[in-house]
Amino acid sequence: MDWIRLGNSGTDLTGTGGRIVPVSHAELAKHDRAEDAWMAIRGKVYNVTRYMNFHPGGADELMRGAGKDATRLFEEVHAWVNYESLLAKCYIGPLRNTVTINLADSSTNPNSKLPPPPPSFAQASKLSATATPTSPPTPTKDTTDTASTTPPPPSIVSSASDDSLKLSIPIVPRFDWIQKTAELTLIFYTRSLANPGVMVECVDHLEVTVNILLESSVQHRYRFHLANNVRWPCTVRTSLESGKIELMFNKLCPALWTSYGQMTYERRENCELQLHEYDVATRVEITHDSCALLLRPKNNSLLQVTPVGHHVSVSASIDGEYVSRSYTPVPASCVSTDCPGTFIPLLVKSYQDGCLSKHLTRPVPLGTSLQVSQPSGNFALSKLRHHNRFALLAAGSGLTPMLALLHYLLERNSNRIEHICLLYFNKTEADIWCREMLENLCKKDKRFTLKHYLSEVELPEPTAPAAAAATDSEGNRSTLVHGRVTPDIIRQLTTKDSPLYATYCCLCGPKPFNELCQQYFQQMPDHNPKHLHCFQG
Repeated sequence: MDWIRLGNSGTDLTGTGGRIVPVSHAELAKHDRAEDAWMAIRGKVYNVTRYMNFHPGGADELMRGAGKDATRLFEEVHAWVNYESLLAKCYIGPLRNTVTINLADSSTNPNSKLPPPPPSFAQASKLSATATPTSPPTPTKDTTDTASTTPPPPSIVSSASDDSLKLSIPIVPRFDWIQKTAELTLIFYTRSLANPGVMVECVDHLEVTVNILLESSVQHRYRFHLANNVRWPCTVRTSLESGKIELMFNKLCPALWTSYGQMTYERRENCELQLHEYDVATRVEITHDSCALLLRPKNNSLLQVTPVGHHVSVSASIDGEYVSRSYTPVPASCVSTDCPGTFIPLLVKSYQDGCLSKHLTRPVPLGTSLQVSQPSGNFALSKLRHHNRFALLAAGSGLTPMLALLHYLLERNSNRIEHICLLYFNKTEADIWCREMLENLCKKDKRFTLKHYLSEVELPEPTAPAAAAATDSEGNRSTLVHGRVTPDIIRQLTTKDSPLYATYCCLCGPKPFNELCQQYFQQMPDHNPKHLHCFQG
């Protein structure tokens, strides 16, 4: 209790004035005395100087970890202790590893285990290393003209080059765990913006399998035999910006465990697409020809998290023929009914000649024995890192990948979004999906603009000032416009002084819509094809 009182007294227990400061191993090693003791546990550095007199095992026991990474020592003695809460007021900052890379040699040294740097990285480094200072030329007319058209050799590496080097290094998740009396949390650290897929399968109350999908053909599989029974389902929480995945289980019998149990790890490459059996548990009509569906796994023993911008394949046997189609799961908040964590929410349009869509959306009997694949896709969230103005173009059911992307971007903390516009193309107002949710989001967040384009409904054209502002008297940045996608619409997205200007655009719809949009983008002089992603509808 005295330690808690000291922590709440306002005393600076960090020694850094409360600032979060990254700490190198060399700096950590300097603080190895009883009067100045720092300690690292699971990648976090704490100043434990003032904790010496409160440690139940005595100061000598605590000093065994002073000035070093004490993770292994801690796990041998105190693995069940919630150190993050106990030492929260002593936290200095993350433990940093410093690596020196000789870029000039790594690409040619046959014994190097590092991947070769990207060409732009190596070229920039080589030019920077070999550049020598020269005297400026005599300012004659000829030399002045030459200097104005010849750029100087680069001396720094662009952020894009740095990202490509980072992405070329395989990701190996790091595992950790914490607990409370009634809760167990399994933690996996991947990489910032890795956009992982997660599949958690409950074998029984002791056996749990976790698959983490990070690359297109690589799975990281963890098999857990837990120390005690837990309840199912768990809760999955992912932080896309940090790459942290948390699986939270409620303990069947509340108590502190001395260990989480046992784990085996396997990295699997070139894996075949896994299929799992699901049934349609809930069907809710959202328009005259579309439904929100909740798919429930057989035995309710599987929980699947789909990465932003990725899809699943849904298959069924219909009249003796196996039919398959790709669908993008949507956030649970986008369906107008409660969605349990193990269910997969889909928005599905029923097409007259679509046997699978009619099978899925039929009112009775609800679809059963569906085969649903693990998530797949090629959308890289890291490409959006340096952009803060976005345009999303969706036609009809092409809205589905935009919903998770829209929620992520508006909640992003790093490089906070300046503006996002969603241009949503349909035939009539009756065809619009999630209209109430999208318009409420417009009212709630002034960074979001929504424009509906209707091809079969004549609407009065707004005045020029109103069209430019795209905001009504109640602050609702949502408008209805008659028309289809045109070069003028795309020009507004690529022109810097336009209120809808975006540095990165995403589009999704039927194939003719996607191809027409791409054609219009290519006609724009300021368009960068690297800043356009097309989801295949």
